[in-house]
Amino acid sequence: MKKKINYAEKDVLSEKDFERENIKERITIWIDESTLDAFRERAKEEGSKYQALINQALQEAIKKPSLLQRIERLEKKIG
Repeated sequence: MKKKINYAEKDVLSEKDFERENIKERITIWIDESTLDAFRERAKEEGSKYQALINQALQEAIKKPSLLQRIERLEKKIG
């Protein structure tokens, strides 16, 4: 059975719709089934969308310093 996709309808666009952080791009990505199930379950519990949770997790991951950045920071502290 094919799932029906419901697309949101919006009559009027605002300036906020064109801000970089509000623009979304459709991609194809392979995610482990168990990981996807965990996001879906969490979204269900929180009453949100699993795609938004995945996006949030990715945003948090890119804000964390890389291993190289952490090593450089430690080297500066040690002298």
